[in-house]
Amino acid sequence: MKVQGRYLLVVAAMCGLSAATVGLITNVAGLFFSPMADEFGVLKGAASMTLTIANICVALGGLATRRLTKLVPLRVLLIAGVAVMAGSTFATALAPSMGVVYLLSAARGLAGGIIGFVLITYVLNKWFVAQLGLVTSLAMGCSGLAGAIFTPLIQPVVSAMGWRAGEVLVAALTVALCLPAILFVPSTDPGDVGLVPLGGDAPAGPTTTKGPKPPIKVDRLLFACVVLYAVLSAAVSAMPQHFPDFAEEAGLSAAVGAGMISACMVANTLGKIVMGWLTDHIGARASILAYTVLVAGSIVALLLVHVPVAFLAAAFLFGLCYSRATVGLSMMCREVFGKRGFGIVYPVAALGCSFSNAVFSSAVGFGYDLTGGYTISLVVFLAFLIGSAALTQWCYRGKAA
Repeated sequence: MKVQGRYLLVVAAMCGLSAATVGLITNVAGLFFSPMADEFGVLKGAASMTLTIANICVALGGLATRRLTKLVPLRVLLIAGVAVMAGSTFATALAPSMGVVYLLSAARGLAGGIIGFVLITYVLNKWFVAQLGLVTSLAMGCSGLAGAIFTPLIQPVVSAMGWRAGEVLVAALTVALCLPAILFVPSTDPGDVGLVPLGGDAPAGPTTTKGPKPPIKVDRLLFACVVLYAVLSAAVSAMPQHFPDFAEEAGLSAAVGAGMISACMVANTLGKIVMGWLTDHIGARASILAYTVLVAGSIVALLLVHVPVAFLAAAFLFGLCYSRATVGLSMMCREVFGKRGFGIVYPVAALGCSFSNAVFSSAVGFGYDLTGGYTISLVVFLAFLIGSAALTQWCYRGKAA
């Protein structure tokens, strides 16, 4: 069944939201750490705290999304969210101190969380029955695509005109990317515009249950292992934001650092689509383990081979780490806990991802301040990959038991 007409506009709008609320908040943030730290006279770890604060608030905002969609019309929610996101980003360009930047990062993250991944998946589940997996992976993949496309656009502006001009550009891009959602997605429910979900037989909307369902039993040890897998996997994905500084540390140009982020974000996008295909053919466990080997190999290359081509190739492979913490995590939850258990386990695991990425984004920066380099962080992340691979095996054995 083809995705066309209004349904295609909805997909495009959700892709734009993903690019703005994740791509522009997280995947280009590393371009601002060093110049911001230099201007305010703070450590890189203090500058990278902006991303930590934003990501924590993204997680908190996502928890409020479902309730807000019931209280506020979708278009009003989108307009308010975009206004806060773009407004706080623009205001960052005028900030007189790091303290003000922290407050603005919190506002930006909270708004981005409210209109981010939780809202995107909620809308797509309402509008699609057929092709739901495809459109969801496309929307999630655009978060990485935004980093690949906009990093080489923003980096020259930051280099030539300063980080404040870069923030103004990010604010403008935020509005442009979110505008299709405001214009073309009037409601979470296609029935409100006389349509049915693509592939569905009846208008989407609230359903009534015929009676209480039996309680869902979830093995607590397996639950804890999956959440720990999520935490370790998301921690690894905190490293790419430091690639510009890592390239500088290795004696390479700023262009190489920006290119590393772009290569990483291309793999972020393509890796999710490929992993979706792989899980249909060989299962989530084998897919996760295969990606683990590739990401681990990229870390070894970054540690040992300090030439531009090797760095770019390694950054591309490193970008597969995002798939492990998104598509891989989602499919693992489904395969290990089933459809009903998924609804209990996945939200908690996803929340663990957000907080882990937030914490380790700053931890990498502070690690640099303490050691003068990124070697320790890369070694720690290599250990995390090995640990998460062991947890994957454990979870599937627990399922079999």
